[in-house]
Amino acid sequence: MTAATPTVHRSSRALVGRIVVWAVFAVLFAYMTVQAVGNLSQISQKVTEFNAFLDTTSGGDSLKTSTPWLWLVLDILIAPVAFVAALVITRRSTLPVTLAVFVVAFAAAGALWLDLQLFVPSLLQF
Repeated sequence: MTAATPTVHRSSRALVGRIVVWAVFAVLFAYMTVQAVGNLSQISQKVTEFNAFLDTTSGGDSLKTSTPWLWLVLDILIAPVAFVAALVITRRSTLPVTLAVFVVAFAAAGALWLDLQLFVPSLLQF
């Protein structure tokens, strides 16, 4: 004899609600990622301009600085990693759990993202 597998019926309203939560947080995490990419381009441009300025002065080689690529790339990766982690965690969860996990993931990613947004310029000191 084979045991009948129980079927779980989920309402379509709950599925639509979870899809809405996923979509809203996808937009929020995408915005965070775009801001991090903008920060990368601005910081690398400022470092290049600063080093070019130092090339025009005598003895400026000792003041040259390098772009903190590790921190800038990490800043870009925070949001996508947090979104994918929240998505994997909540793939079979209820709507309230999905919402709670995404709020916590967004708060944690936002805190790390903002720390790096403030930390990277302090490394440059120009």
